[in-house]
Amino acid sequence: MSNPAIAGTILRNFGIITAAALGGVYASDRIISIASRKQMRLRGEQGVYNANVHPEQDPLDTILDRKNLMNAAKAKKPWNMTLAEKERSRSEGVKH
Repeated sequence: MSNPAIAGTILRNFGIITAAALGGVYASDRIISIASRKQMRLRGEQGVYNANVHPEQDPLDTILDRKNLMNAAKAKKPWNMTLAEKERSRSEGVKH
């Protein structure tokens, strides 16, 4: 037979441990949510900024010049074109 006093002590200790564990989980969740709110605000600001296109070309960047040069070279030398580019140039040359 089990002693009711021992069972009561075990249940009381189990209740205390359970309450402490739940309190710890709740406290850590609140601390994490405070930190994540700051991150969410920063991500929201980034999202607003990135929602619009900001076309600014660096004067030292010549990607547009290289693209024009590459297209001119491909027009002069068709063997440098990909198959899709060859098909596109054929369809542009033929007017329906």
